Parts: sequence; structure tokens; C-alpha cells
Amino acid sequence: MDEQTRFRTALAALCAAGEQKDQRLAREEVQEFFQDMDLKEEQYEMVYAYLASRRIRVEGVELSAPQAEEQPYTEEEEAFLRQYRKDLRIVRKQPEEKLADLVSRAADGDQEAKKLLIEHCMDRVLPIAENYAHRGLLLQDLVQEGSVGLMTGVDLLGLKEEETDWEEWLEHEIHRAVRAALDEQTGSEDMNGQIVEKLNRLADSIRELTEETGRQLTPEEVSLYLDMSMEELEELLRIAGESVELAESGSREPQSGPR
Repeated sequence: MDEQTRFRTALAALCAAGEQKDQRLAREEVQEFFQDMDLKEEQYEMVYAYLASRRIRVEGVELSAPQAEEQPYTEEEEAFLRQYRKDLRIVRKQPEEKLADLVSRAADGDQEAKKLLIEHCMDRVLPIAENYAHRGLLLQDLVQEGSVGLMTGVDLLGLKEEETDWEEWLEHEIHRAVRAALDEQTGSEDMNGQIVEKLNRLADSIRELTEETGRQLTPEEVSLYLDMSMEELEELLRIAGESVELAESGSREPQSGPR
């Protein structure tokens, strides 16, 4: 593996680690990923700047170079943002001196305490959701997932380790829920891309074979030619609808086409 490929691989792994650690990394953690590459300080500054563009903060690092202009929200997201911030103004905040007792009661399962704590912490969701903006989900969807994460975190407070700060616990759950939604979205997009690729291959193969044979092909012939199971072919044909036409199944003996 050449040096450039090693660097890109390490950078991708570093970004993944940053997201797993709630968008925060220590300087030492960053440098561990490149410890065998002998990077200079100006190269590390470029890494820090790239992480900042991904909204991953490196503790103790102040970037001297100006940051790139952030990608703007859509009109729909801007409208949501204005309304959401307006709604947050009427959310009830709890006095600081009552929080410890409120958290304790929520951890013990007190439903009213859970409700009050969730409301108190609602303003923590938006800043975290904005860390993940422009990655495939609208801001309002990210906020919704983060809010679910907050409620889950409050429900699970009783499972928190004693040494773990309750605020860190809840913020971690918000991050976790938003990341899970993004991972699911990415997986769906990958799956859709694979289906489109198979549909294109299917259509191209049918067109080529139809031109060669001068007739419509049977599903069995296409299945044999593409080395594809009949079940998978039938599912693709169902998705393709009328855009792909074949002869009736079994109208001819299947035969192997050119490979």
C-alpha cells in the first residue's frame, strides 16, 4: 500500500472514530492514527482542519486557518429551524439545584421526573443534530432521531455506571441515535444503488440478446445467461415493471447465450 493510500485509509478510520466518540477527539488520539507516517505539524493542521469540516472537534487545537463556508440548509430546513428555535423558548428549564434530585428520581423510574428531565434537555438535541447535517438526512429528521435518543437515554438512566456523568450519558445517547439513523440511510442508499445497477445490467443484457436472436427471450434464458436465480430475476422484473419485456416462461427451451 502506497503512502497516499495509507494516509487516506487512516483518515477515514479517524473520522469513523471521531463519530463513535460523539464528535470529540484528543490530540493524542489523532496522532496515534498516523504514528508510523512521520507527519509534520503543518500536515497535522490539515488533518485537524479536515476533521473540523466534518464537525469533529480536536480538544486543545485552535485552527489558525479560516474555516470553509458551511453548506447552507435547504429552505425546508431553515423553516423548521426557525420554528424549532421558537418552540424551544417555551420549554421549561429546571433550576440547577433541583437537577440532581430530578435525575435520581428519573433513574428510579419516576415518570414525572423523566418527563421534566426530557423537557429540560431538549435544547441539547439541536446542536448535536447539526453536527450531522448534510449527510443524507434533513435536519428535522436528525432532530427527531436525536429526540428519540434523548428519551431512550432518560429511560435507561438506571443502567448508567455510577461514575458516568448523567449529561454525558444523555448526549451520548443522542449521538448514538442520530448516527444509527444515518447508518440506516446509508445502507438503504447502497442497497438502492445495487438494485439500479442490476436493473441496468438486466436491461442491457436483454437488449443485446434480443438483437442477436431476433426474438423475445424467456425468463429461463435470461436467468441462465446472467447466472442469476429465477427468484432474483423475478424480483427484478417485478421492480422493472413494463420497462422490461420477456416472452412467457417456458415458451422455449432455455439455452445458453454468449458470455
